Amino acid sequence: MRKVFEVEAVSENGGVQLNFPAEPYVLLDALEKLRLEPGEAPRWELFGVDDDIFQHLDQDDGSLAELNALTQRFAELKEPEVTIFEGLVAMERGPLRQPFPLSRLIDLAYSTDCCHLVEGVVADAQLGRFCAENGFIPETEGLSDKAFELLDFAKLGREFREAEGGVFTRAGYVQRKEELKQVYKTLDLTPKKPDYAILAELPDGSRVELPAPLGETLADSPAQCVDCAAPSLNGLTGNLGTLDYLARRMAEIEADGEMTKYKALLATARCDDIIQALSLADQLDQYTLSPKLLEPEDAVTFTN
Repeated sequence: MRKVFEVEAVSENGGVQLNFPAEPYVLLDALEKLRLEPGEAPRWELFGVDDDIFQHLDQDDGSLAELNALTQRFAELKEPEVTIFEGLVAMERGPLRQPFPLSRLIDLAYSTDCCHLVEGVVADAQLGRFCAENGFIPETEGLSDKAFELLDFAKLGREFREAEGGVFTRAGYVQRKEELKQVYKTLDLTPKKPDYAILAELPDGSRVELPAPLGETLADSPAQCVDCAAPSLNGLTGNLGTLDYLARRMAEIEADGEMTKYKALLATARCDDIIQALSLADQLDQYTLSPKLLEPEDAVTFTN
């Protein structure tokens, strides 16, 4: 899933930087590092925002889970749907360009099929000609070619656009055809721990949840971690069987309540290898964790 933007989030107890949309474990890890107090919302700032749509997000509103839901939906949109989304935002923003709440942007992102898009039409004159040529302005029907070319297409387009409430975007004209969807209230945005310990991606793009069921034969194939209970391992590669064994070890570590210690140990060791990650998992009982310390390299210490 393509990156939409980067977010820096801070709380009274910590700070994180992560790309959105974020995989489930990445989001859970960020919330763990922020250590939010009950009722506290993190302060966040966007970076790497190329699209004007997100320049006006209300950064005093919403949670990281809501931000993730919005970017997940946006990353799924095809190019024409992105254009429609941009148009919907422009329709509602108005001349005052007030900040947008995340909840409303989520609704708009799910409402792209509620609109018409005329690609390449970006000015009133183009819109007027398009409408006249396609029978949307009955008064222009039956005119000779010569009379047709004498029409004030800019005026026709402006009147049509204002009457229909449509808008121009950089890539086309967008007009609503039906009521927009109210999706936000139906979404369960509670961050949830996945059933897998590692989500591995194979060279053909397919994904496998690990650990695999007992008795299942795994392909002898290289694979990459794309979401892991220890997110610092994301992006690392190894044999699928080795990743499966590591996933089983991490499931055991999670069951023992020591995943936070393991993640701190990986950070302290600057682990960048799957075999090293396995070795550190087997050495975990040799370390103690001081969770009140903010930096991972200070939080875990060796005990003899």
